[in-house]
Amino acid sequence: MRHLFLQFALVLIGLPVISQAQPSGPGQSDAIRASVSIVGVNQLNTDLKASGNFGWSNVSASLGLIKPVSSSTTVGISVRYESEFWNWSNMQSYSASGKNPWSTINSPALSMVYSHKLDSDWRLNLIPTVESSGEQGTSASNSLTYGSIVNASKQLSPTLNLGLGTGVFRQIDTNRIFPFVVIDWKITDRWNLNNPFPGGPAGGAGLELTYAVTPSFKVSGGAAYRSYRFRLNDSSAYAGGVGENRFVPVFAKFSYAFDRQTRLDLYTIANVGGAVSVTDSSGNKVFNSNYKTAPAIALNLVTRF
Repeated sequence: MRHLFLQFALVLIGLPVISQAQPSGPGQSDAIRASVSIVGVNQLNTDLKASGNFGWSNVSASLGLIKPVSSSTTVGISVRYESEFWNWSNMQSYSASGKNPWSTINSPALSMVYSHKLDSDWRLNLIPTVESSGEQGTSASNSLTYGSIVNASKQLSPTLNLGLGTGVFRQIDTNRIFPFVVIDWKITDRWNLNNPFPGGPAGGAGLELTYAVTPSFKVSGGAAYRSYRFRLNDSSAYAGGVGENRFVPVFAKFSYAFDRQTRLDLYTIANVGGAVSVTDSSGNKVFNSNYKTAPAIALNLVTRF
């Protein structure tokens, strides 16, 4: 669901994850808490603006560890690995060699988390991240994305937490700065507006409105923005270049909690406003095409222990 992983924050592969860990307090354990997320996504074939079409599937797994070190401070670490498999058809008009723009993209990533509660119900989160995102066969040193997200939020009431943040990243060959909103608003006992779960396809930023049908079953809808870059290998049609995929995932989510620790999410997605491109080593766009709305489905299994 890196796919939907929009946190308006590039998480490692394209946009980073916003973590809102809660430090320990009276009655809370200071033991290490862990979460595991396994995601599978399939974007069905869609047409490029001029000619040709493509689709992709993605599999990712992540592990997060969080430990309160005081009544006001929490630290943590998150590791993730994902692979994205692309298939293309009728792409002869884009490449004289007849090769497809790219094939399999691998993206291991590592993030640290520092969360500190300030006076007056303010909380500060700092999330430095490093990731290698490249087509199979590229070196990690040649495909690095690194930077940090920082956000601050205030508990305005027992039902509303609101804040702002920014991310600063070196995304392979370019620098990117992006702002985002942090929100967790319990509108009623059944309705909630917040940022999507970081491990899901929509990612940690964006907005998601959720309705609790029952304590175990919830229905949500939302949207995000995704943009991620990756190094191409020396055997591709655009050897050594940088590929990019940009789109807005609009999604409906159906969630079932088996117990307090384990939940399964089913996403139906429409990726709108999409574009794929390649930039060469001189900064020139050598391939650039918008694509039509692309339907996708995703499953996310998350468990905490």
